Amino acid sequence: RDIEFLEPIEVTILSERRVHRPYGIKGGLSGKTGLNLLIYPDGRVVNFGGKNNAKVPAHTRIRIMTPGGGGYGEPADHAEDEVNETLP
Repeated sequence: RDIEFLEPIEVTILSERRVHRPYGIKGGLSGKTGLNLLIYPDGRVVNFGGKNNAKVPAHTRIRIMTPGGGGYGEPADHAEDEVNETLP
């Protein structure tokens, strides 16, 4: 999801699972990490990290890509097409 700031603003984010992948349980595989990006009007893209604060100019966007969930159960115990759909 992208959010564009129409005026200069101070933006803060407090999020998790940007470095460590969400864990699976009962043998399930880990999910994908999330990512937060600042996209400046001049085209620069900066990794904003999981916990950060910055003053940004008008028309800067923040792109928030939420992490995927960890798997449940051993992949070998599921049908192959179910496993392939959920691999990171």
